[in-house]
Amino acid sequence: SFEKTFFSESTNEIFCRTFLENAERDPITGEIGKTIFFCVNINHALKITQILNVMAEEMFPGKYNSDFAVQITSDVMFSQQMTINFANNNLNGHSKFLADYDSSKSRVAVTVGMMTTGYDCTDILNIGICRPIFSPSDFIQIKGRGTRLNRFKYEDIIVNKTHFKLFDFFGVCEYFEEDFNYDQKLKIIIKGSSGLSEGEISEFEKNI
Repeated sequence: SFEKTFFSESTNEIFCRTFLENAERDPITGEIGKTIFFCVNINHALKITQILNVMAEEMFPGKYNSDFAVQITSDVMFSQQMTINFANNNLNGHSKFLADYDSSKSRVAVTVGMMTTGYDCTDILNIGICRPIFSPSDFIQIKGRGTRLNRFKYEDIIVNKTHFKLFDFFGVCEYFEEDFNYDQKLKIIIKGSSGLSEGEISEFEKNI
């Protein structure tokens, strides 16, 4: 219910400003490294995209045409192809920072859940978590988008990717890496006649 209950324009602006001021940069061109933002819902993704594009124009005048950030959600036409183009470094053309450099002009893919599982884009340098996450598998999948190895190349220059930045605005990392009990045993509640005695049920539950 974050977007419905706690939404404020200033909060989203803080998310975006914090990211832009601290983002990992492309080691060849110095532009904002390729990024995926995970938002609360489609409407939230739209707002974040709009704010990022306004701020990017202020920071990098003339480099983008409202395509620094692109909304890639299920309601957007050709969104699946857009994810492919982003991975292949031709989403809205190539970088305007260095001629013939193989990197997308659009730097931030703003989504909700489309690019979590199985999406392989090796040159991602930033992940933005702008929504709560309650599933450990979802968290691992999202974090994993940044862990792919990559070589940034331009002519004779080769720079190996060694790390990425994760912008966690909802305490997700703290929750799953410090508070979440991965060893918790789930009790099975057996309803109705099972054909087992109470002793057998007790022993069954103990061994689950």
